[in-house]
Amino acid sequence: MAEAYKIAKIWGIDIELHWTLAALLLVAFVIGVYSDIFIFILITLLFVCVLIHELSHSFVALQNRVKVSRIILLPLGGASIIDVSSLSPDLEFNISIAGPLMSLLLGAVFGFLVLFAPPGALTEILQSLFLLNLLLGGFNLLPAFPTDGGRVFRSYLERKYDEYRATALTVTASKIVMLLFMVATVIYVLMITAPFAYKEFFFLWDLFIAFFLYSGAQQEMQTMEIKRESKGVKLRSLATKHFVLVSPSSSIGDLYQAVKRTREHLLITKLEGGYAYVNILRKERLKPDMWARDIAVMIPSVDMNENIVDALGSMESNESGIAAVTHKGKLVGVVTISHIQAFLSLHVLGKRKGK
Repeated sequence: MAEAYKIAKIWGIDIELHWTLAALLLVAFVIGVYSDIFIFILITLLFVCVLIHELSHSFVALQNRVKVSRIILLPLGGASIIDVSSLSPDLEFNISIAGPLMSLLLGAVFGFLVLFAPPGALTEILQSLFLLNLLLGGFNLLPAFPTDGGRVFRSYLERKYDEYRATALTVTASKIVMLLFMVATVIYVLMITAPFAYKEFFFLWDLFIAFFLYSGAQQEMQTMEIKRESKGVKLRSLATKHFVLVSPSSSIGDLYQAVKRTREHLLITKLEGGYAYVNILRKERLKPDMWARDIAVMIPSVDMNENIVDALGSMESNESGIAAVTHKGKLVGVVTISHIQAFLSLHVLGKRKGK
């Protein structure tokens, strides 16, 4: 089963529907057909609002020439895959806050429309969208990773502290928010008069959200720890020259001869948009009349003096397992994600053992 399905393309950004959300919408539709279509309409419109929320992040990023790979719509919201490896604190603040502000604006619009809507299903939908967008905007302004508010809070702190200290303080804030959230959940569950099944579901759902906040904060801190441990280690120390640069007009026969002659399996070519990996192991069958450019996949280019953790982040956000290492625009080597991850594991363990 595919993880996500592409449903649209906006501003050059692939919009994808995660299979879990597709399943949720299908269930809501079936319930709507046999019971009340209100649920399906509401869930669908809610995720249109989530898409607008994510597009707000992407719009600010694109306006500042930051690459956005795709937007994935999930049952818990959405995720914009943005290259955050080289964002300044001010730019991270602007990109992060755009989504919550858009949700609050949408909430205000729906609230205004409620005043003029006739009584009935339409008013109920508008009222629900009013409350849900306010909730979405408010939740994403909480100073907790991995929400937008966590990144807003960290970028604000970076005006006074360095990135590591700002991240550590935001992680602490995340844990406080998580604790208060669970305390409020327990108090609410104990005070309300409702069936036990409802209370149980509400508590478990909030526990899931708390775990989401905790793991997001831990992952952010772990990344920052690795970044600090690897400070000063540049990508040039990992770049390998074990590749072959081929012409985009090379035939399949030429590629075979190049691999046979050099005993290298990494084939790189240069296209108009930059460097590309010649994917001779692609799922579709190769044909004799194909050229290197027909099976080439664009890969990110990273400067050889870039920190290896930043380079890793750039590769992950571009969803590429390989990157071209450049110096002044010229190809000097290649690096793979597995190579960087293996090096980081050994490097961090070696430093800690030395301490």
